[in-house]
Amino acid sequence: MYNQLKKIYKDALIQTSAPHSFSRYLWFTSSDNDYYGIEKEALTTKDILLLETFLQKVEEHQLSMSEKEQWWHELLFGQASQKSTYTQPRPFRFIHFEFSEPLLNKEEWKEALIAFFDNDLEIVWKNFTSGVIVDFLSEVKTEETIPLHDIIDITASDFYTNVKLYIGTYTHLEENLTDLFHWEQTCFERSLQTRRQANIHTFQHALPYMLIENIDAEHISYIKKMFGTIPEDEKELLQSVKVYIENNMNVSLTAKKLFMHRNSLQYRIDKFIERTGIDIKNFQGAMAAYLAIIIIEK
Repeated sequence: MYNQLKKIYKDALIQTSAPHSFSRYLWFTSSDNDYYGIEKEALTTKDILLLETFLQKVEEHQLSMSEKEQWWHELLFGQASQKSTYTQPRPFRFIHFEFSEPLLNKEEWKEALIAFFDNDLEIVWKNFTSGVIVDFLSEVKTEETIPLHDIIDITASDFYTNVKLYIGTYTHLEENLTDLFHWEQTCFERSLQTRRQANIHTFQHALPYMLIENIDAEHISYIKKMFGTIPEDEKELLQSVKVYIENNMNVSLTAKKLFMHRNSLQYRIDKFIERTGIDIKNFQGAMAAYLAIIIIEK
């Protein structure tokens, strides 16, 4: 997209992660979540109408950020230094989010989250569909854990859109914070690609897929040969075993999720063990089988 626009608008076009200078540029965003600024003097009314047919126009008020949000945005998505007058002694975590479509009521969503967490937080938008919640650890100790699935339910019921979350680990303002943030973003992206139906994502969900990303082709071949004893028309057997492992080898819970009778699922588990020689009823066997299955699915 950038190269195509560059041919037309040349030096009047800029690309950035954070739109600015709205008095000089008219800003647009695309499906790949990039921001394009075009000098207003280089645009005609006809140009603007044409651009709006395949790009989304960005207004300044849609991106208004507080001073703290601006600092976080520059730190995470720009070039800001972590050595700042802004300090945060309390631990915090990043909760990355990805909407299925652009959210129009951003301020209302933030107010809903503040009420939900009952704690300090900042929301930093990367673009119209994704960003990160900076969730600060409460100063008041509590044994209750925040049910993050409720965020998804509230968003769906009150804002009529779907959101997926990646829950990061608690950390502090430190030198490698930006690296940690980008690592978590990568984990989120991998987990989204492979667990498309899931709404909550974490490191433990992403790790298996990260581990197999650069696995040797020869190893993949041997693993597939090991599972060659499973006929093509019984591939649902692998999916059943995968769901069984994901549900902590709980037969009753897995059968419920798969809409199967408990005995039918138990038959599939026994058949898998018999054909592969991998005992998935213990931790080591389950871990090996799970990694092997996602390698085959890759």
